[in-house]
Amino acid sequence: MVALRALNVYGDQPWLVHDSARHTVMGFIALTKYPPSLLFLLQTLGIGVVLLALFERWQGHPWLTALAVFGGAPMFFYILHMYVLRALYHVAFFIWGPTHGVSFGLDHFNWIWLWYAVLLPVLYVPTAWYSRLKARRRDITWLKYF
Repeated sequence: MVALRALNVYGDQPWLVHDSARHTVMGFIALTKYPPSLLFLLQTLGIGVVLLALFERWQGHPWLTALAVFGGAPMFFYILHMYVLRALYHVAFFIWGPTHGVSFGLDHFNWIWLWYAVLLPVLYVPTAWYSRLKARRRDITWLKYF
């Protein structure tokens, strides 16, 4: 994928060299998702295959076992984190008011990473509970879809 994209002759809009390395890299990896282009598929599936090989090699490590909890109940985690983020947004809007026009926003992307680092362990507990419930109660059919 990297070689095909670097040639800049196939597929998505050509990438350009910008003033900063960050903008150049972002332009390089900005690919068409809908409908998925060949470059997008090569990028996402390639990363997935590499991660799968690494996860197979590290099987049994404690951090990988903890990560598998989120894979045991992905829809539960997704819905839970959306409601938690929405609640946090409303709390922040109530406390600080609109900071970006008519809505609340964060001034720097590092705040997103900080919230991610704080919320992931917090949401791990209910996700682990639900994952165990899902594995234990195979008689409840709808659990396998959620």
